[in-house]
Amino acid sequence: MARSFLPDPLELLRQAVNRLEGRANTLAGRGMEIDQVMKALHQVSGLSLALRQAVEMAMEGAYKRLNLPTGREFAEMKATLQRLEDKLDSLLAAQATAAPRPPRTRKPAAEPPPAKPTAAKPRKTATPARRRAA
Repeated sequence: MARSFLPDPLELLRQAVNRLEGRANTLAGRGMEIDQVMKALHQVSGLSLALRQAVEMAMEGAYKRLNLPTGREFAEMKATLQRLEDKLDSLLAAQATAAPRPPRTRKPAAEPPPAKPTAAKPRKTATPARRRAA
């Protein structure tokens, strides 16, 4: 394949990144040899950890006052919901693969014949009682 007169821009970028990484590694290696740098890095990492814990505790207290779930509670709810969905999926799959039910052998009770309309009979009305003459 013929070579181009113009250099590949991506190749130039790769070379520049490699040189930058090499220089950063040598500087970091020299810095790690100095005890003061190591102590300062240790203090900074300890401080950042303490700060992160303090922020988490403050946020948890704020969530509790606002009656909102925390990230941990969301993760627990998500896990519970996933377990429920898995159980439901397995139950639905078991129901789909279950043997078909045998046909019903017993027939339902016969319906009674519809009542015939009867002619309305005249009602007897109560007659007032007669008084005897005394």
